[in-house]
Amino acid sequence: MIPKIISGLKRNTEKFLKKTNKQTPLKDMWNGIHKIISAFLVFLCLTTAVCAQKAQNNFIIEGIKMYDKGDFEGALEMYKKALTSNPASVQAKYEIASAYLQLKDYTNAIKYSDKVIAVNKDFVDQAYILKGTALDYLLKPREATNTYKQAIKKFPNNQLLYYNLALTSFNLKEYKVTDDALQKSLKLNPLHASSHFLLGLSMVTQGKRVQGMLALYNFLLLEPKSKKSPSVLQTLEDEWKNSKAAAKRKQTDEFYTADLMLDVLESSKNNESNKNKPAIILFAENTNSFFTILGESKKDKKGFWWNFYVDYFYTLALNHHTEALCYYTTQSKDNAYDEWIKEKDNLKKMEAFSEWYTKYLHKF
Repeated sequence: MIPKIISGLKRNTEKFLKKTNKQTPLKDMWNGIHKIISAFLVFLCLTTAVCAQKAQNNFIIEGIKMYDKGDFEGALEMYKKALTSNPASVQAKYEIASAYLQLKDYTNAIKYSDKVIAVNKDFVDQAYILKGTALDYLLKPREATNTYKQAIKKFPNNQLLYYNLALTSFNLKEYKVTDDALQKSLKLNPLHASSHFLLGLSMVTQGKRVQGMLALYNFLLLEPKSKKSPSVLQTLEDEWKNSKAAAKRKQTDEFYTADLMLDVLESSKNNESNKNKPAIILFAENTNSFFTILGESKKDKKGFWWNFYVDYFYTLALNHHTEALCYYTTQSKDNAYDEWIKEKDNLKKMEAFSEWYTKYLHKF
């Protein structure tokens, strides 16, 4: 249509000049008309682009609403409409990959993740996570870990990349990679409960009781009443009773003495003076002793475990917050915390603990 219009305008202009016998050159007038037409075409293109962008955004917004409600098929349909309205939309491709992952279509999830990665613009780090997860579900854990490692080179500050690498490596029983990745994950986000949980599980699996218990305490501090909490609390209590752990450690191990002391503390429950004490009181007293022994034995010791966990819980104990911690972290077991917090003095203890918690950060 446009070439015909332009051609027609040119012919009409020539006729007009012949009729009016104007001296203005045809070339000058034609250039003026050409500029007007060009400006109109630019305006038309911009208007079309804006409309396409608006349509794409609307489809994506509707898709996200459906996704959040668990309607992944409906969300996928919306995301595909968004991509149709704007084939260059990186977000639409990413959302499509995410929907396919939820629908367990892992091949397509990888396909669209790769499209996002290839553009190398937005959502790239998330696309790597989607791809790695899909590969894991396809029982290709080696490819998954390679994907995460490749992504970490590009995005060394993405905490979830380290966590996902750790999770897949743990399932491969590659504990060195697991532990290193989790330590980096926690340095980036000390409040990531799942990293504490997995690190605790990794330590317990390797027979490193002291480190495992520290990580599990931290998980329960962050998630005292989640779905995982009852099993994590049970694991923590089991480790208190795990008298075989110290025997498996070498005497040169930096936590050997602390491991032995755990057994002594656990056996002290049978002392005559402790027989009538409630379990939660004994748990709090032994926990306080555990944190204190570790803190006092640190001296010039350095490293992740001493700086990140031991310092944290030793300082917590020195500030008299162990009782509040123990009641708070055992909420998944019974209503002891609910009864304890009703006491005015205990409410003040919890408020003081909460204030300390918000101000004191893990050290590295």
